[in-house]
Amino acid sequence: MTTVHVAGPPQMGGLYQECARCRYVLQDYTGGAVMIPEGQDLGIPHFPEGRRIAISGNAAWALADDVELDDDETECRPTS
Repeated sequence: MTTVHVAGPPQMGGLYQECARCRYVLQDYTGGAVMIPEGQDLGIPHFPEGRRIAISGNAAWALADDVELDDDETECRPTS
């Protein structure tokens, strides 16, 4: 099952990011070192704010805004 989230703003310089709708943690590097290969940009990659992000197990990828959901994909539910 794949759940689709909406990326919130990156926090703490990109170390932490959660879903703007349900607050699911999309990435959390606050508890450990971030590995950046030598010669690559030192900026921490994050999902663009407002993008739809699909999560399935340990995999995460961005979806286009106009893409319809497949049968095995569901939107996350807002927290109250």
